[in-house]
Amino acid sequence: MKYIPLKVRVKRSRFNLYQAIKEALKEQGEEILDDDILVISSKFIAMSEGRVINLDSVKPSPEAVRLSNAAHIPSGLAELILREADRVYSTLPSFVLTIKYGMVVPNAGIDRSNVEPGSAILYPRDPVASAEKIRLQILTNLGKRVGVVVTDSRLMPTRVGTTGIAVAVAGFEAVSDERGKSDLFGNIMRVTKRALADDISAGASLVMGETSESIPVVIVRGSGLTIIDRPIELEDLVIDEEKCIFIRGLSRHETTVYI
Repeated sequence: MKYIPLKVRVKRSRFNLYQAIKEALKEQGEEILDDDILVISSKFIAMSEGRVINLDSVKPSPEAVRLSNAAHIPSGLAELILREADRVYSTLPSFVLTIKYGMVVPNAGIDRSNVEPGSAILYPRDPVASAEKIRLQILTNLGKRVGVVVTDSRLMPTRVGTTGIAVAVAGFEAVSDERGKSDLFGNIMRVTKRALADDISAGASLVMGETSESIPVVIVRGSGLTIIDRPIELEDLVIDEEKCIFIRGLSRHETTVYI
């Protein structure tokens, strides 16, 4: 399997995502082939949608002020977190633990890196729709059947550092169900599922980097995954909170809340 990075010129405002990818391919002499998987940074997609907010322009609510004081974050950022988060769990110094698009993420996925000082960038409005849109644009304009992964960097429980995780997927099955299969010693798998999209995201994060690399798109070639036309919904990627062993386990202990 091969990971091909696409370096893209720095973007500072809304732009056409498909055209930006097309230009990067031309400048670097690359092409998209059938069965390729495009891994695209969620922040790159969000930038194309104009999802960059000047924090000074955000008027905080009283609830946001309380959250700001509890987490020691700017009140404008606290307001954005409350607007964007599907659920707020608890606070830590500089962080608010939230649920966004079914994932446990700090600060509802809002980031203050790789944007102008004093600004913050949100998640894409609808990453599932964004992934499907770029897949269909490539199919329509280039005639290539590809998969798409919208990726973001994520902290993992008890681990140091970030890794890549799939926020949305289009064009291939994001998860492989291994239940019912036998292992090397004949044991039957009862709960195991392979997070294929997350595995691909983690590999892409090696070449994307986290700072000034300017590589928001990676072509994954030779994955062996089957390209399909069935829409991949958010529910295909996430597990209900009551079934998540981390949330179920940690919810038994007291957590610090800001309210």
